[in-house]
Amino acid sequence: MRVYVPLTLSGLAEAHRAGELGTGPLVAYAVTPALREWYLSDDIEELEYAALNRAALASLRLLAADPAGARRRVVVAAD
Repeated sequence: MRVYVPLTLSGLAEAHRAGELGTGPLVAYAVTPALREWYLSDDIEELEYAALNRAALASLRLLAADPAGARRRVVVAAD
């Protein structure tokens, strides 16, 4: 299963230094039964794209909470 984790550039740098995304719980998005029901598509690529977009929106919310941070969305995809 592929999961999408929203971050910021500073969060990505910290994950790189630590060698991990962090200790749980983490916010992540994936193709779930609820997403399948909401999106009404059987195409796995479309469903993964929808999950990726939800993570990208969550990254924007992280940026809004950190006005001093670099203005770049980051989404880490992990299998």
